Amino acid sequence: MLLFSMACFSCYAQQLHFERENDIITLYDGTEPCFSYQIETKTLKGKYGRANYIHPLYDRNGVILTEDFPKDHPHHRGIFWTWHQLFARGERMADPWLCEGITWDVDNVHTEIKEHSAILHTVVYWMSGRDKDQPVIRENGTITYTRNGDYDLVDFDITLTALTNDVKIGGSEDEKGYSGFSPRIRPGEGLTFFNTQGEVSPKNTPVKAGGWIEAVPDYDTSKKEQVRIVMMCNPETLPSFQGWILRKDNSMQNAAFPGRTPISIPKDQPLHFRNALLIHSGTLTAPEVTDIYNSLFR
Repeated sequence: MLLFSMACFSCYAQQLHFERENDIITLYDGTEPCFSYQIETKTLKGKYGRANYIHPLYDRNGVILTEDFPKDHPHHRGIFWTWHQLFARGERMADPWLCEGITWDVDNVHTEIKEHSAILHTVVYWMSGRDKDQPVIRENGTITYTRNGDYDLVDFDITLTALTNDVKIGGSEDEKGYSGFSPRIRPGEGLTFFNTQGEVSPKNTPVKAGGWIEAVPDYDTSKKEQVRIVMMCNPETLPSFQGWILRKDNSMQNAAFPGRTPISIPKDQPLHFRNALLIHSGTLTAPEVTDIYNSLFR
């Protein structure tokens, strides 16, 4: 049963606040939405059932930055984190990436508001097995949204604890090896990518390009500033980090780990990883982005 509670401190001085609306919880800054988190299972005509992800994600102009159930890859969903391969007790249990053989039971959602940030705490059970009634993994998540003067930061802190024996997760079973933290960014007419060295060219396979990549979608900016989305991870702490899967059009972007070879999650050794998204409108230089990155991950 879902437990849901909210705590708001000094709300009279705060604009950030959460509201529960049916099967989602949305963070607002005043009356403007920042992001929504999907609590209950959502499907497309009974297919591709998914929960436990962010969509929509907005910029400060109210522009929706993410996509859900896109026609080219209907299993993609906003900002999500999952894998193609899920094993338990020596059996292939599910393909969470394709939303097959699994459901996400969001058991607990708790929120808090601080001076310049809003925090969403979640407990999610990955349910699999013949009737999708066997808890395989417990996920503890903390999603922190911080509003700064000229940028917004969304920090994802995720811990996966195995609830049964011989739990393994793995990426796509090809040379790309994608899986893990994955933003499905609305590309407009196409995405361009940058890191500390300048423009980054996507490849079919993962690109080794450091801990952060800036994605710039080609939207109509005749009336609004151009949004930029910086995707962050810490390669040093991700097991078997493959690099960045980057796509200019109609696909997800992915900080890929562990690749095509599955890794074990022992019951007494939870898997912990962090990712972040930094959203700005061209106001930050590469050195400034690096400073923010270092303050988070170093």
